[in-house]
Amino acid sequence: MSMRIHVFLVLLIAISQPVSAKLYKWVDEDGNVQYSDKLPPAAVKKPHENLNSRGLVINKTGRAKTPEEIAEEERVRKLREETQRQIDEQKARDRVLLNTYRSEDDIILARDGKLATIDSQIRITYTNITCLKERLSNYKRKAANLERKGRKIPKQMQTGIDNTRQEINDSYESILRQEKDKNTIRNKYASDLQRFRKLSKLKAATRAEMQAEKEQKKDDAIVKTVIRCKDKAHCDQLWTRAKAYAKKYATTRVYVDSDTIFITQPPKTNEDLSITASRLRPQKDQQEIIFLDIQCKKELATDTWCKRPEAIKIREGFRSSVLGKK
Repeated sequence: MSMRIHVFLVLLIAISQPVSAKLYKWVDEDGNVQYSDKLPPAAVKKPHENLNSRGLVINKTGRAKTPEEIAEEERVRKLREETQRQIDEQKARDRVLLNTYRSEDDIILARDGKLATIDSQIRITYTNITCLKERLSNYKRKAANLERKGRKIPKQMQTGIDNTRQEINDSYESILRQEKDKNTIRNKYASDLQRFRKLSKLKAATRAEMQAEKEQKKDDAIVKTVIRCKDKAHCDQLWTRAKAYAKKYATTRVYVDSDTIFITQPPKTNEDLSITASRLRPQKDQQEIIFLDIQCKKELATDTWCKRPEAIKIREGFRSSVLGKK
């Protein structure tokens, strides 16, 4: 069909229609151009055009999208929304960061304040452990005296012994959780510091930050004697080795040897090394861990762990010995 005939038909149809009527143009299955005041069902999902009374195109409609195309558009839309949400959240965090801190030293001071609070709690917990071990030692001494006299240990005393053992283990679990909290705080403030520097166009690491890295290495040494079990059978095997290791290097005699805790007498002299091995579960949804703690006579009131060279050496050899690695 020639262009003239097309135009003639369009004008003819347009003249015969009311002013408000719609005129459609589409291509049928045979490739022929069709005109009508009503769009047939077969053409609804295909590309078509709306024409005005003068036969001019006023609107074009593409073909209907496939379910796959609709799903892909929805995925892209959600991805864009999520990306924008993250951008908006980052901008909000940046505003808070710049409004909260005037300099990078302010960030470091805030971090150190939170770490100092946890450190003080850990020192208190270690002090409580020392008291608990003394209490347990007294219980055991009284129980031994009764046994030598052929008398039965009173139920109240046995309950006290069991409860004190549990309190010691609970205290060690608390210390390990607090050490984990310290690492979380360090990572959070390290991220804040890096972002603050980027926003403020700063680069150099401060002396305070380098000191903080040294402090973290020291704290890592405290938890270096943590071994995670794969399952109960694995933990039973490691527990036997851990107790043997503790017994080998402790200089004070054993006075508690149970399924969950092994303790030697508290240090009395400057040469004494008291060792505690604990079978713990600081996180209830995770496997058990085995933890070794070495105590000696404190040099400073603020000391929480033994810094003597021989204690450090014992600590460093614990994991490889118990895990059977050289």
